[in-house]
Amino acid sequence: MSTTQASFSHRGLTSLMSAAGLVVMGLSGLVAFLMPHGRIAYWNDWHFLGLTKTQWGNIHIISAILFLVAMGFHIYFNWKPFISYLKGKAAQMAGRKRELWITLAALVVVVAAGIHPFPPFSWLVDLNTALKNSWVTSPAHEPPFGHAEELKLSVFCKKMRIPVDKAVALLTQKGFKGVSLQAPVIEIARRNQTSPVAIYALIKPLEKAVEAAAPAGHAYTAQEVEERFAGTGIGNNTLGEVAQAAGQTPATVQARLKAAGLAMGPAQTLKAAADANRLASPLEMLKAMLVDGYQPQR
Repeated sequence: MSTTQASFSHRGLTSLMSAAGLVVMGLSGLVAFLMPHGRIAYWNDWHFLGLTKTQWGNIHIISAILFLVAMGFHIYFNWKPFISYLKGKAAQMAGRKRELWITLAALVVVVAAGIHPFPPFSWLVDLNTALKNSWVTSPAHEPPFGHAEELKLSVFCKKMRIPVDKAVALLTQKGFKGVSLQAPVIEIARRNQTSPVAIYALIKPLEKAVEAAAPAGHAYTAQEVEERFAGTGIGNNTLGEVAQAAGQTPATVQARLKAAGLAMGPAQTLKAAADANRLASPLEMLKAMLVDGYQPQR
């Protein structure tokens, strides 16, 4: 008894591709909702189901393109039925103006909530922020500065005031492979099945203390703060440590923060305080702490 193989269906293919793109796009979108912020993911070399944040992002983008392309072909292969469907729906909607206006209003509300979140949509945004922040269980999970893991080992050590030769000797002594001054920190970490944060934790004791940029009580300018402290890792310091490094008293620093309408707990790091006060960067928090009358950017 013979069976006849069904002919190839372009419509069936586009329908399956659309469904596949939609499923993968939805899954990768859910992962994106749950994954940590980029600086945390890259510094800790975060993975989920064996894939990095970048790989999940690529999957989301490519699956979205697949879905759109498949939908385009689906409309092409079903153009006449599609037009007839639209005409039929248009005729039905002619007597359903209230439903149309409600749908348009809902669309406007969703777009507006995306631009400037408000309840209850802001609760979803807050949940997203809370989930992303939940990955940070220790100040050590925060990178000393943005994209620190991408720097060559020599540049990273220089920025962190770590003697390069001692760092290389220590890593080599600990059995790390592929330790090179020209190799990015993330590359060394992956070669040794670890993370940039683990490498930094190992060589951090070699870090030289940040010296005061000026005599005690010096009145800084915003430019001085950037020139002296940008990229030094001071974002991981507490209020007392920042005050000491800058030659200031904790009381003076607290007074400037209060005048700027900011708050920082004694155990908070500069980065955590900047996030809590919704500032553009830890450096903005630092400027408010050291520059009289400075209004930080948010």
